[in-house]
Amino acid sequence: MLKDLTNSYLLAKNDFPNITFLRHQPKEGLYIRLRLDQSWNEQVSQFDSEHMIITKEEPDLSRKELFEWFQQKDYVSSLISMNKAVDPGKQLHSNNPYTLYAKRDVFLAEPLADGTTGMSTHLARFLDKTQASEVQKKWDELIGAKKTSSKKASKKSSTETIFTSPTQQFFSDTDYAPALEYLVSEERRTRIAQIEQWYATNLSALIEHIRTIPFKNYVKIFFTSESTPLHSSMDHPSNESSSFYSWDEMYGYEYLLYTIPKIFNSNDYNQRVDGALTGLPGFNMSMNSKKPYLEHKTMRVGAPIRLSLEEALLVKEASEWLLSQPKFRMNKFGYHTDFSKNSEKIAEGYFLVYMEGKDNEVQDFENVPFSKKVHVNIRLKNVLGVMTKNNDGEAFVKDYGSLENVEQLQKEISKRFFRGRMNGDFLQDEPKAREKDFTSVMVALFMQSKKGFYDWIFKGTTATIRSQFARVTLRLIEEQLLRVEPAGQEKSRLDLRGLADAMNVRLSLMAYLEGEEYTAMGNRLIAVSNGLKDKLETLEKRKPKENTDPVYVETDDEFYYLAGQLAFYLKSQSEAQQKKGDLLGPFFMAKRSAQLKKRIEEAYHLHRHKMRLHHTKLNWALGQVYGYQPDKEFQHEDAREMFLAGLFSDNWFWKKGESEKPNSEGENGYGEEN
Repeated sequence: MLKDLTNSYLLAKNDFPNITFLRHQPKEGLYIRLRLDQSWNEQVSQFDSEHMIITKEEPDLSRKELFEWFQQKDYVSSLISMNKAVDPGKQLHSNNPYTLYAKRDVFLAEPLADGTTGMSTHLARFLDKTQASEVQKKWDELIGAKKTSSKKASKKSSTETIFTSPTQQFFSDTDYAPALEYLVSEERRTRIAQIEQWYATNLSALIEHIRTIPFKNYVKIFFTSESTPLHSSMDHPSNESSSFYSWDEMYGYEYLLYTIPKIFNSNDYNQRVDGALTGLPGFNMSMNSKKPYLEHKTMRVGAPIRLSLEEALLVKEASEWLLSQPKFRMNKFGYHTDFSKNSEKIAEGYFLVYMEGKDNEVQDFENVPFSKKVHVNIRLKNVLGVMTKNNDGEAFVKDYGSLENVEQLQKEISKRFFRGRMNGDFLQDEPKAREKDFTSVMVALFMQSKKGFYDWIFKGTTATIRSQFARVTLRLIEEQLLRVEPAGQEKSRLDLRGLADAMNVRLSLMAYLEGEEYTAMGNRLIAVSNGLKDKLETLEKRKPKENTDPVYVETDDEFYYLAGQLAFYLKSQSEAQQKKGDLLGPFFMAKRSAQLKKRIEEAYHLHRHKMRLHHTKLNWALGQVYGYQPDKEFQHEDAREMFLAGLFSDNWFWKKGESEKPNSEGENGYGEEN
């Protein structure tokens, strides 16, 4: 994955050479800049201006220049990981002899019985591993160079041996040759000797002074002997003729001398291909004898991927840049614009990268090869014909408007189906169940469908969600009806208007996903609703004892829709103080049409004392529901969908009128009995 990202990262680096370490966040601790050419007593008076306590808070802007100096030097002096420490004892955590990183407790440890400090032992061990011969061994292991025999080696000085080694010859025509020349330079050897002498003379006094300073975590010491403007430590200029190296150059070369031999996961997979070195990258890739899961067992080369040395360095820098991005969210990076910040309007794809903050690693990645701008324009249709009222009490058909962008789409889906849980970058979210608000079933449906919704909202592809949208949203609406108490609901009446809105949104989004004006279900609902209304109007217009043709329920859709209308009307007669959706629970426990009829009959007998004897519409509807035998049983998804539509649509057994009662039921909460 990171290899795919490097091309875009390289575009940014060409425009902004310091892009990586400018986003580098130094760890908490005490940062000290010391002059190697002065003793501690000579520079203690300037200590206040040469040290800084860095915390997780924003740095002091008045000391911005000093912070940036420490930020730059800290980036090039930090370890890749503790598994690749220079100090064998892993007590000192810097990668070069010009710096000293130690935990506060280690640095300030009490002196030993003989008067020496533990730091003296750690420093001696650490500086020994920074000697040219020790560093050279790591470079030799990188290319698999054979060791020179002791007899041959004894005839040459150690410096001459290193300078003419196969490693030097292999890298002689590369960008790393100046770093290897610097490795064997007299100046480097002299600097290390000066540092050893400085610590031997001044370490105890420095430790005692630092004891008086309150800080957390690390002590980090950086040596210099010049006051120069900040330069990029990632620029590695060659030193063709001069024997003098600036401190910026030396820090840059030390970064390469440490990083290059440790850039690969394991040198066991390194190979020379056409004069270039390739190997298994060491970033976001775990593979060793204890973790052989990625190893190719049936191929000549066991490594799952190999990169050139240059690519591996880019992968390291790109991954470090990624680690500076927000954690626990899916970051969206265009191939060009989000890396180089180029405002040029070009068609581009993008990368989706999720950074997990706890382990500081990439948890999810996707390369989306089409435009990162997702466009939607969805007209929300009132398929159920839900009515509402204005401030003057006048009823009219509710208008839901349109969803004109993905932000509105996400907000609507979150509000109607997930109780506001589907916010921000929700792909890695795992919402907690909460009784009467967000049930465990809703949590399970969220987890099942979040990838599909994410693909639609953030990538513009509906392929994932299309096959599951209808089933998931229907189940979510049903779950909210039976087990959730909507906020702001009037307790004294059976108020399902919020769920009616959700059903209309659901049907509109289904139509959009199918590329139609209305879904097949939407067309059926409209046809069923209009057909049943016509039949009820025919009954109303008949005169008493008029001898006309009978009116029947003729389809399963009409049966279940009418059953939903009856269920709402009958349960709205309940005298319970709090009328909630769970009143309708017995209907949804039915699996067969016969059981549904039985529940309707029970509800009628329970509340019939509140109904007029000559309620024409109600009597006809009850008779038709009792007498019709559907082919589809109630557990079928289509049947339940029709039943819910009947529940949520404005109820026909209540009549809107000028004499409506304040708390009367009807129109899903308005009107009086007809």
